Amino acid sequence: MNKKLIISILIASSVGALRAQTTAFELDRFKIQEVGLKSANASLLNTNDLRNLGNTSVFYNQKSGDFKHPLLASESRFGGFETERFQELKNWKLYGRFGLDFGKDKKVSNTTQLDPLRLNPFIVVDSLSGDWNKQNYALETKIASPILNERIAFGLGFDYKVSTGARQRDPRPLSTSNNLVLTPAVTYFLNEQNAIALNGRYEYFVEDLSVSNVNTTTVHNMYKLIGVGEYVGSSPTFIGTSSISRRYNGNKFGGALQYVFKGDAFRFFGEGFVNHNAERAKDGSTNPQEAGKHEYWEYGANVEAVYNQDLSMHRLGFSWNQKNVDNTEYHQYQDVDTRQFVTLFSAVFNTNLVTNSNISYAFTKWKGEAINWDLGLNVMYAGWDNKYAINQSQQTVDRLGYDLIFKKYFQFRDASVFAVELSPGYSHHIDSEFRYDEKSYSTNFVAKDILYPTNAYLVADYFNVGASAQYTFKPSKNNTQLYIKLSENYIRPTGSNEYFTKSQYRLNWQVAVGLLTF
Repeated sequence: MNKKLIISILIASSVGALRAQTTAFELDRFKIQEVGLKSANASLLNTNDLRNLGNTSVFYNQKSGDFKHPLLASESRFGGFETERFQELKNWKLYGRFGLDFGKDKKVSNTTQLDPLRLNPFIVVDSLSGDWNKQNYALETKIASPILNERIAFGLGFDYKVSTGARQRDPRPLSTSNNLVLTPAVTYFLNEQNAIALNGRYEYFVEDLSVSNVNTTTVHNMYKLIGVGEYVGSSPTFIGTSSISRRYNGNKFGGALQYVFKGDAFRFFGEGFVNHNAERAKDGSTNPQEAGKHEYWEYGANVEAVYNQDLSMHRLGFSWNQKNVDNTEYHQYQDVDTRQFVTLFSAVFNTNLVTNSNISYAFTKWKGEAINWDLGLNVMYAGWDNKYAINQSQQTVDRLGYDLIFKKYFQFRDASVFAVELSPGYSHHIDSEFRYDEKSYSTNFVAKDILYPTNAYLVADYFNVGASAQYTFKPSKNNTQLYIKLSENYIRPTGSNEYFTKSQYRLNWQVAVGLLTF
């Protein structure tokens, strides 16, 4: 009898340990099993088997190395805090995420704006390098109502981002941006397995930029870009005792249509969307002058399919996004009486067709209810077709990238878990065309210091190696688990050109301490 009792205790202990082991990466399992979680349609949370899961962490992130876009920092050091949670409350389904990071971008050349890589070409640059202090806040919420009459559910998505940044060197830019997204949504359940959904989208963006000198006895050159190496008047704007101010103000309207199938073993999500964005840049405040209009139509589709078996799972994904961009210039004069600027002529001179697509496949091996290992492959396409009409300048690049991702989970008897991930990749250009005619009456500073090295970066072939290691401690008495995670991504070109050598690199690493909540 004593022998039977001991065996029974061992069996019960092993089952309990197995159940505890699944909690450490329950959030990981939930995200790879469900479909449509990344959709902006909040009401689709009703199509997921939602569980009360959360993750909170503090982190330190550092980037370094000179294989980068010429307008980005040579080195960045940021700390931050982020948290997310899925929660069901009295048949309401909720998702929330908040993030805060702050730090310094060091050795940032030429740029005077928070994000110089936005699609809008109407940016202001200078000829200096300096350090930036930056802060970024992000808040996202999805709320899904209970299903009414077993047929219909409503939802609302809210996404708000705020960023501020300043450079502590003349000329001193100060930039603040706000971005607000609202997505009202509805889902109609055809039956227990099929649902169709619809969401609208409204997005508001504003950025305020000011540039001034503390030492007003020194004059600096500023350049107001208008696309593909061109800038206003092909000559610099001088800043000494005066200052420069600019406001970007944009609105985006659109929507998406979704279909979801939810079977016992097979799940499918499909989505198509279209958006229209119009953003104006204006200089000055008392008598504002049109600096440019940035406008595009955006089209896209997302597909996810999951086939889950007892011992394994297959996951297939596809995404496609295309923006057809038109950028309008304004030629104006200032009325001597009213001091208002009057438009003589406006036209689209700069166009850009930006395409991004991805197809992915992943195979997951289960160990009981826990993840044993996961193997995935991503194939990515990126297209950039940037043109300027007057001198027929062109910057066209088509790229392909490949990533292999392997993740292994080691689970211990005390329910602690160690996970390692390795993700090597390779990216290369498959086609490119570049054309720009230098001007005899100009220094061609923007072309030589920004456009040419940017094009060299866009066509550079490179390999990357990403890796991460995470140790999750055994569960605490209050059903939480502490973890420590270290991750890195190393990028290095495979060849040399006029602006980059194959000995250069870019390293991005991060250490985080977090808490999983259930």
